[in-house]
Amino acid sequence: MTASAARKTPPYGAIALRKDIIDELDKLAKKLGVTRDELAEKALLTAMEDIDDQLWAEQAIKEWNASDKETFTLEEVKKQLGLDT
Repeated sequence: MTASAARKTPPYGAIALRKDIIDELDKLAKKLGVTRDELAEKALLTAMEDIDDQLWAEQAIKEWNASDKETFTLEEVKKQLGLDT
């Protein structure tokens, strides 16, 4: 879910954060001219997307390593294609 889609969704729940995190959120939100909730939501959505991308990449690597597919270096490909001159 994107940040803009999330803003259109009514509030659902709350999470507990340490006071120092709340203080940093407030400072940064003020600098950016947004609310604490907007900043926290954007940061959380971004982090979740990053984590999902990382999990996807790790799974793809596991699948590749488990396959019998062969890899080639750029130099090997150039040589096979006759481009090594």
